[in-house]
Amino acid sequence: MMNMNFSLASLLLCAAFISGCATPARVDQMTVSGQPAQRVAESPMRGNVAVRDVTGGQETNPMWKSNVSSSEFAQAIEGSLRTVGLLAPNRQAGRYMLTAHLQSLEQPVFGLDMTVTASVNYNVVERATGKEVFQKTVTAPYTAKFSDAFAGVERLKLANEGAIRTNISQLIDELFRLKVDGLAIERVTPQSREEKLKELKRLNDAGLISNEVYLERQKAILASPI
Repeated sequence: MMNMNFSLASLLLCAAFISGCATPARVDQMTVSGQPAQRVAESPMRGNVAVRDVTGGQETNPMWKSNVSSSEFAQAIEGSLRTVGLLAPNRQAGRYMLTAHLQSLEQPVFGLDMTVTASVNYNVVERATGKEVFQKTVTAPYTAKFSDAFAGVERLKLANEGAIRTNISQLIDELFRLKVDGLAIERVTPQSREEKLKELKRLNDAGLISNEVYLERQKAILASPI
C-alpha cells in the first residue's frame, strides 16, 4: 500500500513538473500588429473608436489552466486598435464606443496539438445618439502545436493568445469594411495633400499613431497623385 501511494505521488509530481504552473495570457501576444494597408487606409472609424467596456474574461488559476482576463483582453483590443490607427485619444474623445463580451473560450482538457476557440460579441454605438452601427459575434479558432511548446499549460496559453489575437484581427477587418451613414463622416470633396499631411501630423502629435506609422502614411500621401 505504501509503495502504491509512493508511486502515485511520484506520478503526480512528474505530471506537475511536465505541465508546470499555469500563467495568464500575455497582452503583447494577443495584440494585433495589423496590415500595412490598414495603417494608411481611410476610414470613418480612424481615431474615433473608444473601448467602453470589456467583460467575460476569467482570471488564471496557477494550479489549473491559463485563461484570459477581461483586463488583459481590453488592453489587447486597445493596443490593436492603436496600432492600426482606429483608437481614439481617450475614452471620452471617441465618436464611437466599442464594447466586447468574451462569450466563451473553448479549451481542450489535454492533447498534443491544442485548439482554442474564442467567441466574442462586439457592439459599436455612436456616442452622441446611442445608435448601434455594428454588432457581431466573432468566432475564431487557433491551434498551438506540440512543437510550439513542450509543456501542456504553455501550449494552452499559446492557443489562448492566438485565438484572441485572431479574433481581434477579424474585428479590425470588420471595422475597416464598415460603412457608417451620416453627413458628419462623409467627405464632400477629397482632401488635398496638404490637408492629409496636416491631419496625419495631428494624429501623430496626439499619440494616436506611432512614428513608424506616421512615416509610412506620410510616404504614401506624398507618393499619391493628389
